[in-house]
Formats: sequence, structure tokens, C-alpha cells
Amino acid sequence: MGGSVSHCVGVSSDLQEKGPGILFRVIKEGTIYHALMIRINQQAKAYLNVCAHAALRLNGDRNTFFSRDGNYLYCHAHGATYEPETGLCIRGPCEGLSLIPLTSSERDGRLYLEDETYQYYE
Repeated sequence: MGGSVSHCVGVSSDLQEKGPGILFRVIKEGTIYHALMIRINQQAKAYLNVCAHAALRLNGDRNTFFSRDGNYLYCHAHGATYEPETGLCIRGPCEGLSLIPLTSSERDGRLYLEDETYQYYE
């Protein structure tokens, strides 16, 4: 594919600080992945929703990505704990590995995926 294509994945008001996040899917080379967008420190951040440990969705069947204290992204399958600003795993079976970030932006009250590698998938 190549080249960044901007795709709106939601509206800014739906993405609350340390809230449930927005789920969407992306595709790369014919493979579909789950993705997420969260808000941390008033910034929208997007990652593949794939734990670096076991390739499972962080939220499993839940509607939350954050740890109970709300300070970290948390994999509900095996307890991997990630810094939400960077995606770095700081505790758990994949310590030192990172979530895969997606390029995103926020403008005019909307949230956009603008990644060159992963394209939005309906």
C-alpha cells in the first residue's frame, strides 16, 4: 500500500482521559489487527491492541485498557503493564518490549488514524 491515509476513527469528546478508549481495526499486508485509541495527559494515543507477550487483545472481553489505578495500560490476560505514553512494558512477562504505536492525530474535534504502515479497516 504505502502512503498515509487519514481516516476518522471517532470524535474527540468520546475519548475521555484514562477512559475506555476507542476500538477499531487496521490492516497490514492482508492481515487484520485490532487497534485502540486512548487519551493520556490530554493527548490521544493509538496502538495495536495486541499484547507484546501473547498477541492477545489487551482488554480481552472488557471495555477498559487501564489498570485499576488508572495509571497504566494493562493486559487482562497475563498482567503485562505498559506505560500509556510510550507503550513500553514495565512489568509482566514481556517487560522491556513495547506495544506497536500507530500514527494518529486530533483536529477539529475529531480523531484520525494517519499511519503509513497500518491502514484503517472497516
